[in-house]
Order: sequence, then structure tokens, then C-alpha cells
Amino acid sequence: MTDSSQGVTCNRVDRLEDIPEPVPTGEFVVVDVIISSTSIVRLLEEGASYVKPFGSVEAALEFKRETDDALLVGEDGGGPIEGFDLSPLPSVIADADIEGRPVGIRTSNGTRAMERIGHAEGLLVGSTVNAGAVAEVLRERNRDSLVVAAGRQGEVVTEDTVGAELITARYHGESIDESHLQKRLRESSTAEWLREIGYGHEVDALAAFDSSETVPTLEDGLFVSYTS
Repeated sequence: MTDSSQGVTCNRVDRLEDIPEPVPTGEFVVVDVIISSTSIVRLLEEGASYVKPFGSVEAALEFKRETDDALLVGEDGGGPIEGFDLSPLPSVIADADIEGRPVGIRTSNGTRAMERIGHAEGLLVGSTVNAGAVAEVLRERNRDSLVVAAGRQGEVVTEDTVGAELITARYHGESIDESHLQKRLRESSTAEWLREIGYGHEVDALAAFDSSETVPTLEDGLFVSYTS
């Protein structure tokens, strides 16, 4: 999709493997709705001094050893990682002592997508909860942009596509059937898994589109809240 009136493009890919080679210049948004993107949003809202993404468990553990008062958040295949402090579920984050602490995060898909892009300066994190705010930042920056639905091990993931569709629709000011998007989100296999493990309330929170104004942006390798 393009915004021809401004001569600036805003395109979408539905899995990180579809990012063109070589990786193009411009703005990037990584969308891993369940759960990396939403976790980073919530960590910053809970007062993390910054959030540092990692593609490997070993690098994250080294960060914790070398950084005072650091906290590690993450999962591997949906399960806990030895040596990490918290699951990346937003409701778990809300109950933790986050204020003022540096946080490292490693997830199976979202941080892998960030590594694939190359941790580009200014990389944004998008989800259903901050779609409108992300779109506003992209318009403000006024450069070609690519919204990347992370997917899962090469497969398209419904909730990530929903998040990417919502961001691009907000960017272009297009009307969109939000109830249909919410239905797709709620019926996704990952949402069903969350309900099965007793975290159905997380799905409800994800279906509250545009409930956050927080837009994580990468500065010097660290995610902080975007300020214009």
C-alpha cells in the first residue's frame, strides 16, 4: 500500500521471512502481538529504564550478569527459560517490580524478527494495543516504512497479521471492520492457547485496540518510549 499523495510508501509483510533482501532502508515496525511487542509496550509503561532485545538466551544471560539490577523477561517455545526472571505475559509484568530497572527480553519470534532486520536505529514496536500511536509516529517521520508481522518459524500468524493490518489501516486513514479483526484475534490458535493456560484475560486486553499511546523505539540498541 502506498500514500501516493506524499510519495511515501507504507507496506506490510505477513512474516519476517518476506522482508526483502537486502533489507531496505526506511522505517520498520515489528509486530509480534502475542507476545513480544505487547510485552515491550507494557514494560515501558511499568517504568523500565529501557528494554534491550536479544536474539539468543546466552547473550541475554550475559547482559544480566553484567548489568546492575537487570531483569530478564522471555520465553522459548512458550515455556520459561532457566535464569530468566519473568514470563513476557503483560499481566505478569504488571505484578512485577519494574520501575527504574533495565530489562532484557528474548522471545521465540519477536526478538528474532528484530535481529533479522538488524536492530535498525529507530525501529518501532507495534501491536494491536498501540496501532494508532505507531501509525501517527510513521506519518510524523514521513519515510518509506515496512510493517513486519513476525509470524512463527516461517508461518503466518493470525494475530500478528491483524496487528499489521490495523497499523497500516490507521496509517492510511482507512476504515476497517474492527469487530472482524477482533474476532480473528480471539479465534487465533495462540489466543486459544492463552485461554487454555488460564490467561484468557490477556486476549481481552489485546482486543482493546489503541488502548496505549506508548510506542517503543530503538535508540542505541535499547527500546525507550518514543517522544516527538
